[in-house]
Amino acid sequence: MEHTNSSINWDQITRFLKIGILGAVIILAGDLLMGWGLKDMGKTGMELHLSQYLTISDSRMFWAAVFGFTGVPVAVVGHYGIYRMLKPYSQKYAGLYALGILDFLAFGGAGVHVSSVEAAYFYRYMTDSGSGIALEATVKFAACFLLPLYAVLIIGWVIMVYAHIRAVLSGLSPLPCWCWVFSMPAGVLLFSLIGLLGNHEIVNAVMVGAFSLGNIWSLAGHLWILKRKVPGEKAASAAG
Repeated sequence: MEHTNSSINWDQITRFLKIGILGAVIILAGDLLMGWGLKDMGKTGMELHLSQYLTISDSRMFWAAVFGFTGVPVAVVGHYGIYRMLKPYSQKYAGLYALGILDFLAFGGAGVHVSSVEAAYFYRYMTDSGSGIALEATVKFAACFLLPLYAVLIIGWVIMVYAHIRAVLSGLSPLPCWCWVFSMPAGVLLFSLIGLLGNHEIVNAVMVGAFSLGNIWSLAGHLWILKRKVPGEKAASAAG
């Protein structure tokens, strides 16, 4: 089957990607507000990972939640641009990608992001009753309210990532096959490596924002490759 990109509005997709990057940066701002702190290295297990939230103020948690649920719908616009790129080449993979977008929109912001902040808030105030009680209660809270949201979000994210990578590697997109490196998992993995640097405020903040940075990596990577590729595509479309 011969694929065509003559129906793709490159200028519109570029705008979508730029809007999406703005949204991802807003989400990242919320993540950095939550993650900027030091872990108590005297603790172990789950308490070690939760300890960095004990010194975060209520106002920081509030704005972290606000940035999360406002940034996600804006970031989704960028992924809609990627969907529009895939659609003329493969209805199957574009449809799967759209399913992931809807999942991200429905459960990412007001769902997972805000509930994660709620869990940290809950743990911080429960520590007044004792760290053991706080940890047990927070785990129950997360299992009842946060875990189901994460499960649904991850399923949609996996579908979205699968559709994107398969479409690019199969030549069912206007992008070169090597552009699979601009998938979100590649970006998340790349930025997660900073965790090897140890317990530092900026390191912990970046680790909390690794998913958002992976989102920025994906959208910005697509924007970068379009700026290099689109002039040729426009010329080809005009010649056709």
